[in-house]
Amino acid sequence: MVRVRVRVAFSPQPPQSLPLPLPLPVPVLLVVAAAAVCAAIPLQVMAIDLSRLHGHISAKRGDACHPYEPFKCPGDGNCISIQYLCDGAPDCPDGYDEDSRLCTAAKRPPVEETGSFLKSLLASHGPNYLEKLFGSKARDALKPLGGVDKVAIALSESQTIEDFGAALHLMRSDLEHLRSVFMAVENGDLGMLKSLGIKDSELGDVKFFLEKLVNTGFLD
Repeated sequence: MVRVRVRVAFSPQPPQSLPLPLPLPVPVLLVVAAAAVCAAIPLQVMAIDLSRLHGHISAKRGDACHPYEPFKCPGDGNCISIQYLCDGAPDCPDGYDEDSRLCTAAKRPPVEETGSFLKSLLASHGPNYLEKLFGSKARDALKPLGGVDKVAIALSESQTIEDFGAALHLMRSDLEHLRSVFMAVENGDLGMLKSLGIKDSELGDVKFFLEKLVNTGFLD
């Protein structure tokens, strides 16, 4: 008996190839790359960098003027030298450094000092005392004129007595009376001040204050 062996050869099926991925568009690749870089940077480092940037911007916005150029123009923040104030040539873009009120106030006693002086006279003589200087509208601690602070500012900023009268809407008779007081001080006539009831202990301070106004062109 003959045995016949039959071998059946099964050819293996070729493996099915997976489809190749389509190439990503360039913008997408850039986004993915940027995300990978950011993920690799520690958060602490990023925070430090951002804070430095914020601090740099804040410093730029709030830069102070240098001591050699201490005056900051109110509009654009330009810094200029004190010597350029009120020199007849505008250096700020809006000409503020030549503003007549600024230049007048620079020569006058400080507003705070003037206000304190007026308040001391009111405290010593009563709320209606300054009627003797500024007229009937100066009663009740200068309230009809806007208060002590407003009068102090007007004395500081007004170039002349006429400007002062216009700023506070003084009557002509009151303005002329005030002019006579200043002229008496200019001529050394202390009798006028005494006739207003000013005490001997106050004469020196009152004379000094009024002379400061006269010497800075108040009667011009």
